[in-house]
Amino acid sequence: MPLLRRDAQLKAVTLLCELQRLHPGRFADGQVRTLERRVRQWRATEGPSRPVMFPQDHPPGWQALLDFTVCHELGVTIAGIALPHRLGHVCCPHSGWQYAQVILGGESYPALAETLRMALEALGGVPQTLRTDSLSAAYKNLRQQEDLTVRFEALCRHYGCSPTRNTLGVAHENGAVESPNGHLKVRIDQALRLRGDRDFATLDDYRAFVAGIVAAANAPRAEALAVERAALSPLPRFPGVTWTEALGTVSRFSLITVLGISYMVPSRLMGHRLVVRIYDDRLEFFAGRERVHSSQRLHDPLRTRLVNYRLCIEALIRKPGAFARLVYRDDLHPNRTYARTWERLRGSLGEHAACRTYVRLLHLAHRHACEAALGARLATLLDSDEMPDAEALRAEFAAPVPGALPVLHFRTADPAGYDALRCLPKPHPPQVATA
Repeated sequence: MPLLRRDAQLKAVTLLCELQRLHPGRFADGQVRTLERRVRQWRATEGPSRPVMFPQDHPPGWQALLDFTVCHELGVTIAGIALPHRLGHVCCPHSGWQYAQVILGGESYPALAETLRMALEALGGVPQTLRTDSLSAAYKNLRQQEDLTVRFEALCRHYGCSPTRNTLGVAHENGAVESPNGHLKVRIDQALRLRGDRDFATLDDYRAFVAGIVAAANAPRAEALAVERAALSPLPRFPGVTWTEALGTVSRFSLITVLGISYMVPSRLMGHRLVVRIYDDRLEFFAGRERVHSSQRLHDPLRTRLVNYRLCIEALIRKPGAFARLVYRDDLHPNRTYARTWERLRGSLGEHAACRTYVRLLHLAHRHACEAALGARLATLLDSDEMPDAEALRAEFAAPVPGALPVLHFRTADPAGYDALRCLPKPHPPQVATA
């Protein structure tokens, strides 16, 4: 076996192809099984040594492991739109308890910190050590300087646990979480197959679905988990910092740019410089110490802005003609039905009249909280090839004007009646009986 002595990783099928090339017509394809047995026997008797896995003892409360696993292959969609995502996965090797958080972005510090915070709160305490791989959100990963990032070091110090990690590039050292990663994705895939549908109405629905699967996996571990929890340190009084911060000024278009993406905020904030707390799935905007707005965080690399008609409709209803040439016009449609309605109006009424009618429809949907119901009505009109009448739809969907408040009539007592109380006869003194 000179070829195997040179490279023990060669496969039997590769060796057979080489033998067939060197000796044409002598070896048949069906002999591959025989060659596989010979190669296996050679490796057992003369082959190189192989890595040995050493079983470890995991005391209760000693360690939690955190890792991220990509779940794009699950094919989950939210309202028909693909949801590329990861799972932030935390496991306790003693009890086998686990926690999973749906992560929309990459392996960032907010994703790491938020997963850790929620996992520890669900666990009910803090283990002695936290094990991760060489996440760039936690470690600088420089050849000359293998130390923690400042934020991750502060986070671990806040929770009172010691950070550790596996050897760079040696994933099996985190086997206590790497293996459950695969098992959890199989569980989710099987549950999706039983469900018969991989589409969810909202992201919260999918998160609840994943939480239910994890809870079912944890149920048989209740006894071991009780032992684990008894050995944990208490949670700190306040959660650690699970966000990063940025600064931005709101433009005259009511937009603020964060990490290269423009977000619409209420127009009252125009000109203000805001502090933005950046989480994995959301942004929170602060003016001074006051939170003034929150928004979904955009992760789609093909989109450069996130706008919402509800934030600008009061200004747009005063200038409806601006809708036709608005740069982000198509981003303001609540859904595909409204977009089709705009196209129908523009093609039938002309641009100016279409703007007035459509902006009034958006204003109706916002002012009277009837976006879904109005959308269903517009879909019916589209299917029947009818034009929407903004005034008729307003009469149909606008909330009724509250009636006049009832008038209460009170009778005021005559003060002279109190004088009459002074003229009441005095009571007779009590009679004492004599013997």
